[in-house]
Amino acid sequence: MKKKIWYTYDDIHRVIKTLAEKIQASGVKYDAMIAIGGGGFIPARILRGFLGIPIYAVTTAYYDSEFQGKVTDSVKKIQWLDPIPETLNGKNILVVDEVDDSRVTLEYCLNEFAKENFGTVGIAVLHEKIKEKTGKLPEGMPYFSGVTVQDWWINYPWDAEDIDEHNRLAAESRD
Repeated sequence: MKKKIWYTYDDIHRVIKTLAEKIQASGVKYDAMIAIGGGGFIPARILRGFLGIPIYAVTTAYYDSEFQGKVTDSVKKIQWLDPIPETLNGKNILVVDEVDDSRVTLEYCLNEFAKENFGTVGIAVLHEKIKEKTGKLPEGMPYFSGVTVQDWWINYPWDAEDIDEHNRLAAESRD
């Protein structure tokens, strides 16, 4: 069984503050974010508090919701920016997701965005897992991660049914 770790909202907020500082120090001014749902929605919203830029959203399906942790045959678009809003033409965008795990979803989304008329396309993830990745990132895209972590199953607070139990488990996992 894969080891599990729990992060609280406070943990996430601190990582996103660090992530925002890395993005701001890069010298690239991003005009908007595109959050990859469902995991990228909440991190993008918190990141907006630091960067002050609008959020757009896309949703894909790669992990099978009926079988936790199992993948489907390919990434599928569920919700997409089609067409891309004219206000984003030529603009620098930051693609936001919660975790860089297999990179399959990131690769899919970034390859789709590379076809569009964007300026710089950057990548921001909360957690970058230390592991060999299946997917590949397009060359030359700025990459930012809040923190590098072991290849453990991450339990995020927004997935918790009982937040008090979640926070208890998070405290225990630190011991």
